[in-house]
Amino acid sequence: MSIKNNNFHYCPNCLSTSLRPNGWFDKGSLCFPCESDKNMVFTDYLSRVNALRSYVSELKSKDTANLNPQYDCVVGVSGGKDSTRQALWVRERLGMKPLLVCVTYPPIQSTELGKDNLTNLIELGFDIVTYTPAPDTSRKLTRESFYNFGNVSKATEMALHSQVPKVAMIENIKLIFWGDNPATQTGDMATLGKNVFDGNNLCKMNTLTDGDSDWILSAAPLKSQHETYFYPDASYIESQGINTLYLGPALDRWTMVDNSIFSILHGLLPNNKSSISTGDYLKTSMLDEEYTNINMMIKYYKFGFGRATDLVNGLIRDGSMTRKEAIDIVEEMDGRCSDEIIMSFCDYIEITVGEFWGVVNKYVNKDLFYISKSQRPKSRFKVGEGLVS
Repeated sequence: MSIKNNNFHYCPNCLSTSLRPNGWFDKGSLCFPCESDKNMVFTDYLSRVNALRSYVSELKSKDTANLNPQYDCVVGVSGGKDSTRQALWVRERLGMKPLLVCVTYPPIQSTELGKDNLTNLIELGFDIVTYTPAPDTSRKLTRESFYNFGNVSKATEMALHSQVPKVAMIENIKLIFWGDNPATQTGDMATLGKNVFDGNNLCKMNTLTDGDSDWILSAAPLKSQHETYFYPDASYIESQGINTLYLGPALDRWTMVDNSIFSILHGLLPNNKSSISTGDYLKTSMLDEEYTNINMMIKYYKFGFGRATDLVNGLIRDGSMTRKEAIDIVEEMDGRCSDEIIMSFCDYIEITVGEFWGVVNKYVNKDLFYISKSQRPKSRFKVGEGLVS
């Protein structure tokens, strides 16, 4: 991938870059999430909650025949900070009866911490349906997505997003809740719905639409092997009367920091590893496995931003952090991933560390980074400003 130098720029309010997939804004103008935040129709917390409640009531009144008597919504979870807050908020603030759905990692990839945090949700009184894709297929698809997309998590994310609506259809549940609105909160414009809560275009997100399906079918040719990874046809979901809603726009202070604090107070266990080894400033992301940290590093090399940028952007918008303070955190944290995690991943998909960096370097944006065979890529840009000569 290559870009012209003058096409790489930052939002003047936050640290979103013009290279975010499915994102777009003119140089000098605000990114879509900042523009949406500035022009938000519901300016206070209570009005946002009431708006979501009205929307939920409207949708629930459309189809009351043969509904599941035990559950009235589905919430996709991992057991992490966001999904813990989502599940509790749906139950306690909306007064609904959620069925939680989790697609877990194979045992060799899962962490004990992730298992403990998923158990915490059960102990909080939730019912959870868990799916674990076949370990060998999962490993093959992890390897294929790494080589084909420079993305070690694509198959797993596809499985999670695809399985949630399938469970809703099986259980005859008409409402699905997710947390982030990718359009208004991170800038994935392809998912934009008719209002801030409407998530019915989630199927258009970059993770689910980038590339064809040949890479999956070649590694998992049998239907029993690959069915877990394919999202149901959107028109069929619509015909079943199933709607997807985002909670993030309704929750007061929906940020990584606030979600972390809330969830820790409700039993979430944070990571005890150094933030420098994972690039996780809060130690509350990717608790169920470690290889997604590699994905955050590669994302940084592709687009000039990583997990730390996503963290601070929300804090800038809600006034908790200045842009200057955010720059300091991003400069320290974006692109971090320890050699230990990388070596473990290489063992998992059976390649050498040299082969790993050979693949990564193919996806590095060479207008943003210098590539050296013996070292990690070095940035050619200054965070918050852009490319330097």
